[in-house]
Amino acid sequence: MRKSLKQLKEEGWIPQFAADDTLAKDAVEIYDLLGFEVHLQSPKRTHSRKSTSSSSNESQGQCQIVYIRPRKSPDEEV
Repeated sequence: MRKSLKQLKEEGWIPQFAADDTLAKDAVEIYDLLGFEVHLQSPKRTHSRKSTSSSSNESQGQCQIVYIRPRKSPDEEV
């Protein structure tokens, strides 16, 4: 389920950048090593055109927005 930016911010997620799938997967590994939780979400499509080329549609599907938040220690969990 796609969450709104407001919902994500309420949960403590901080938007970082948009990336293709490969860079997003690398970001997950790096942020994990640095002690962050990572959430990836496809950007919202505001409209669709029937006349768009297939390469344009493919590139939109491969983009992810990277969100992070500090990982909670076991002591912090309730």
